[in-house]
Amino acid sequence: MALGYMRRHKKWLYVFLWLVIAAFIVLYVPALDPTNEGTQGEAVATVGDEPISVGEFQREYYRQVQFYSRLYQGRLDEAQLQRMGIEDQVLQSLVTDRLVGLEAERLGITVSDEAVARAIATAPDYQENGRFIGTAELRRRLELAGLTERSFENSLRNQLLRERLQGLVGDGVVVTDAEAEREFRRRTEQVELEYVLVDSERFRGGIEPDAEAISARFEADPERYRVPEKRTVSYVLLDSEVIRPLVTVTDRDLGLYYQDHREEFREEEESCARHILVKVAADEAAEGHAEEEARRIAETLLERVEAGGDFAAIAKASSEDQGSAAGGGDLGCFPFGRMVREFDDALYDLDPGQTSGLVRTSFGYHIIRLESRREERVLPLAEVEDQVRARVTEQKMSDLGDEKAQALSGALAEGKSLPEAAEVVGLEVETSAPFARGETPPELASAALVKRVFEMEPGDVEEEGFALPQGAAFVALAEVQPTRLPELAEVRDDVRGDIVEEAALEAAYALAVDVRARAEKVGLERAATAADLVRKETLSPTAPGQPLGDLGTGIALDEVAFSLPKGILSEPVRVADGWGVLRVLERQDFDTEAFAQEKPRVVASLRQQKQGEAFQAYIGAARERYQIRQNPEAYRRALGRE
Repeated sequence: MALGYMRRHKKWLYVFLWLVIAAFIVLYVPALDPTNEGTQGEAVATVGDEPISVGEFQREYYRQVQFYSRLYQGRLDEAQLQRMGIEDQVLQSLVTDRLVGLEAERLGITVSDEAVARAIATAPDYQENGRFIGTAELRRRLELAGLTERSFENSLRNQLLRERLQGLVGDGVVVTDAEAEREFRRRTEQVELEYVLVDSERFRGGIEPDAEAISARFEADPERYRVPEKRTVSYVLLDSEVIRPLVTVTDRDLGLYYQDHREEFREEEESCARHILVKVAADEAAEGHAEEEARRIAETLLERVEAGGDFAAIAKASSEDQGSAAGGGDLGCFPFGRMVREFDDALYDLDPGQTSGLVRTSFGYHIIRLESRREERVLPLAEVEDQVRARVTEQKMSDLGDEKAQALSGALAEGKSLPEAAEVVGLEVETSAPFARGETPPELASAALVKRVFEMEPGDVEEEGFALPQGAAFVALAEVQPTRLPELAEVRDDVRGDIVEEAALEAAYALAVDVRARAEKVGLERAATAADLVRKETLSPTAPGQPLGDLGTGIALDEVAFSLPKGILSEPVRVADGWGVLRVLERQDFDTEAFAQEKPRVVASLRQQKQGEAFQAYIGAARERYQIRQNPEAYRRALGRE
C-alpha cells in the first residue's frame, strides 16, 4: 500500500485537492447513510465488466451533498438536489473513472505503489510550517471525510491514471498563431453599439404564394427537397420491460436470499441528537470567536439549558452551526464515528434526554443533547421484503437477460434468421419505423447501432447485441429505402415555407436599406421611429463571439462590428432574425504589443483547453467501445427512493 510505503520512508504526504472539499464533512448528517454496507456488492451500473457498487455511489453522492450543503449554508431538500442534477453528475463521474481504468489497461498504462507514494510526497498541501501535518492528522481527516486509506489511495491512483491518459491523448494538440490571435481578440477586443433590428417576422403574415409560384420554385431546385436514404430494421429487444414479466420470485427465493445476505440488512446503532455550537476561530482570518470569548458565551448558554431552558429554542437563536440552527440544532440520526471524535465520545456517555457539558472540538464549543438511541439490529425479513424482492427480481432479470442474449447470439451464429432465433428464446421480433442516417429510433437509442445499420446489406443480421440504456437489441436490416426526389405534394409545405421566408427577408432588407439611408440624414433614433422600429444599444462592452444585443451572434456580424470605423453606419447586416443596421459607439481595439507579450500564456491556456476537449472526445468514443448498463432499481435504492 502506498501509505505504508510512505510511512516506511518517513516522507511528507499529500492529500489531493478534492479532500479539501471532503474535509467540510463534519456535523451535518443527511438521511442517506453512505456507510451502509448492506448494498455494497450491488451495482448501480456496469462499465464493460466493471461494476459501480451502490456503496461507492452512495459515498461519493454523500460527499457531494455535504459539500453543497455547506456551500449553501444549510440543508438541501430532495427536490433541490434533483434540480441540481448531483446524482447524475456523480454517476457520470464514476462511469468516466471506470472508462479511464479500462482504457489505461487496454493501452498498458499503469501506476505503481511507488508512483502513488511519490505523488503524495511531492505536493505541498497539508503541510504546516514546511512540514507534513502528520500521519495521525491525515488519518483523522480521512476518517472525517468517510475515507479509508485504501479508498484514498485508489482515488489518487485513478487520478494519476487519468493524468497519464490525458497526457497521451493531448500530446498531439497544437495551437496555431491564428487561433492564439483570435482568442486574444476575443478576450480583449470590445465594442459598444447602437443598432436597429428589422425582423423578417413582421412581413411573413402578409405573404401567401400561389400554386403556380410553389410549383415553379420546386421545379427550379428539386434537389433541395431530396428525401434521404432511410432504413428499417427488425429487432429483438432485451430490456426490463421485456424480461420482467418472464421472472417469477417465490417466497423460497426471498428466504434463501435473505439468509445468504442477512448481514447486509444490519442497522448500526444510531443516535439522534441536537447541539449548540459556539465557533472558535482557528486563526485571525477564520470565522469565529477568540478562545476565551467563545468559552464564556458557551458557558452562558449551558447555564440557560441547565436552568431548564428550551434546548431547541436556544439552539435556534444562538447556535453558530448554520446547517442545524434553523432546526433547533437538530442533527438527525447517525451512527458512531460519523462526527469528530470528541463529539462522538461525549455523545455516547449520555443517556436519552441528557445534555452534555461543554465539549471542545476543532470547530469550537458544543452543548450536546441526546434525544434517542436505537440499538444495533438485523432487520427481519418482513421489514425488508420489498427490498429483498427487488434485489432478487433484478438478479433474476439480469441472469435471464444474459441467458437469452447468449442463446440469441448462439442461434444467429449457427445461421438462423432473426425470427428463428427469437423463437428459440421465446421472444418477439419487432420492426422499426424507417429512419435516416444520424436519426435514432426512440426504441433503439444507440448511435453505434444506427452507424452499424447503415453499414449493413439487406438481409444482414448482427450476431452480437447492441447495448441500450436499459438492455440490448439484436437487429437485422429489413429494408433500404433509397434516396429519391419527392413529389411536390409530399413537400408542398416546405416549399411554401421557403418562399415565404425568402420574400420576408427581401422585404426586411428593403426596409433596412431605407432605415440606413434615412439615418444618414436624421440619426438612427428618428429613422427607427419613422419605420415603427426601436433603436437600441448594447448594455455593456461586448467581445467577439458574444451576443450583440438582439442582433445575436455570427461571424459576419462580428466582422462588421469589429472592423467598422467608430461613428459610421453599417450597411444592412444579415442576422438570425432578419437584418441589422448598426453604429459603433465605443471600441477597444486589438493591441499588437500586448498580444506579443501575452501570446505564450494565451497559447498555454488554449492548449490546455484543447487537450481537455480532446480527452472528453476520447472518453466519448470510449463510451461507444464499452457496454454501459445502468440498474435503475439499484440506482433508486441507492438514493433512498424505494
